[in-house]
Amino acid sequence: MKAAKWETTSGALSALLATRSFASADLYTITLAGGGTPLRYTTADTDIGYSGNTWTHGGPLFDLAGSRAVGHWKTGLDTDTWHCTIAPRAVDPVTGAANPDMIGSVPWLAAARAGALDGAIVTVDRAYLASWPAMPRPRVVTPTGVVNIFTGRVATVDIGRSAAIVTLNSHIELLGMQMPRHLYQAGCRHVLFDAGCGLSAAGFGVGSSVQSGSTAGVILAAATAPSGSGSYTLGRLVMTSGKSAGFARAVRAWTPPAGGGAGSFTLLSPFPFVPAPGDTFTAWPGCDKQMATCALFSNSANFGGMPFIPAPETSV
Repeated sequence: MKAAKWETTSGALSALLATRSFASADLYTITLAGGGTPLRYTTADTDIGYSGNTWTHGGPLFDLAGSRAVGHWKTGLDTDTWHCTIAPRAVDPVTGAANPDMIGSVPWLAAARAGALDGAIVTVDRAYLASWPAMPRPRVVTPTGVVNIFTGRVATVDIGRSAAIVTLNSHIELLGMQMPRHLYQAGCRHVLFDAGCGLSAAGFGVGSSVQSGSTAGVILAAATAPSGSGSYTLGRLVMTSGKSAGFARAVRAWTPPAGGGAGSFTLLSPFPFVPAPGDTFTAWPGCDKQMATCALFSNSANFGGMPFIPAPETSV
């Protein structure tokens, strides 16, 4: 048996499973690529909670009749997969509201169709209980123990009229990258603000708001130039309000404001929903990984490139 991810007391889960009499439910934790609060759902008919988090049963439906979740585990370094069907509710049975299941402020299927699940990390855990509580059940039930079943990234999302079929790939797929850990290259091998770079993103973010005329791929705003490189080109922009709140996009090019007008952020890929005038965002400067740019950040000591190694064809 796998080691318990969580249990009420040490050895409680092993003791329960040894009885061969128990109840179980799956817990889905979806962490979107753009950040924000993870989405937590359970296949149980009551909420499951532990360690200060709650997995709601009142969201999209999992494990539908005839389309149960299926996992494929393989020997060796082949990528494991998990397939599940997610069916958001069309109507709230209590209030009668249409499309009550949301990702942010957008209906679940509409957000998934727009790319909200792209690159998301999904953790599938299984919660075990001695039995389901007698009616009336408590609002939140605490399991005896929890075991991780599968963890991976969203690979494909096939969307129909009432449900989405989601395929997850385990992190083993990352081993397919044909690259050593470090390359001898002129450009810096670090990512701006990562552990190797050493700079803190908190000191470089600039807040601004969307102006009229913006599209999903081009954001107009009067954002001032950031510190460091002085440009948002190759940087990052994260929406903090509006329908696309929590989504992040890379900045392909930035034009600074001129003559009291608005500048423009041209994004590498568009937001799932067009930001409205007044929606707020935070943007961070970019770095082209050159030594001169690293000096603008006063961070030359952490430069991760090797610009002075001669090219093979010039060495003797």
